[in-house]
Amino acid sequence: MKVLKVLPSVHIHPLFFLLAISAFLTGTIYEFIILFSIVALHEFGHYFAARRLKWRVSHIEFWLLGGAVVSEEHTTKPMREQVQVVLAGPFQHIWIFLLLELLIILFGPHPLITTAHHYNGLLLLLNMLPVWPLDGSKLLFYALTSFMSFKKSLKLALCLSMVSLAVCTLTLLLNGRMTLAGTMLAGFLVLENVLEWRRQMYVFMRYLLHCLERDVSDMKVKYYSVSPQMPIMDAIKMTRANRHNIYVLKGTNELKMLDEQECFHIFLREKQPYARLYEVV
Repeated sequence: MKVLKVLPSVHIHPLFFLLAISAFLTGTIYEFIILFSIVALHEFGHYFAARRLKWRVSHIEFWLLGGAVVSEEHTTKPMREQVQVVLAGPFQHIWIFLLLELLIILFGPHPLITTAHHYNGLLLLLNMLPVWPLDGSKLLFYALTSFMSFKKSLKLALCLSMVSLAVCTLTLLLNGRMTLAGTMLAGFLVLENVLEWRRQMYVFMRYLLHCLERDVSDMKVKYYSVSPQMPIMDAIKMTRANRHNIYVLKGTNELKMLDEQECFHIFLREKQPYARLYEVV
């Protein structure tokens, strides 16, 4: 479904307007304004963190009960920067909570402040679920890359995302708590997960292009004992986000090693994905 460009840096998904019309017809427009304000503060937290780190940011996209900062540098920046940008969104809920508490102290309880408290906590909890493209799923992906290859981390994160989404949706249905907004949100997240599953190879190739030019001088080295017959393509699949791989060819008369960066060069520049490691050495 095509988004609407309200401003060059702000795009709005049509489902957002559907929720707004629903709120107007049901007399909950004030609640909707509060909800959107919290969502906007959350997304601008991501946006300004990315801009501060000099990321190339395309725009902010608002969709049903959430949004996203669209940037092609999601997986091509140092892990520390990626975590900072992701956590900048949930961090906004902390000062919102403190502000609401201060308003209660100064002016006393009010239904709108209570509603804001409820939505602030609900959005934070929802956002930390391990469901793509929510922040919880991205943090899970970053954690997985510390223990396994980039390719496996991406696939496992998406599998856990779809399982988590199915469990949450089924729980709401069985408890009779599935609302119209919840149904639209679940449908949207299912679509996003399907699209991201299909984009895995594109994301991986984009990451490999980043790896080809990355600085590995400060990265920890990981040695792998591999068969000399292993194709370059299989070695590439072992690439990790926070490690510099060195492949040690086993079963040879003398010590032979191959740097991962050379594999990237053979794979991307010379376009020889099926070349054997012993041939490159």
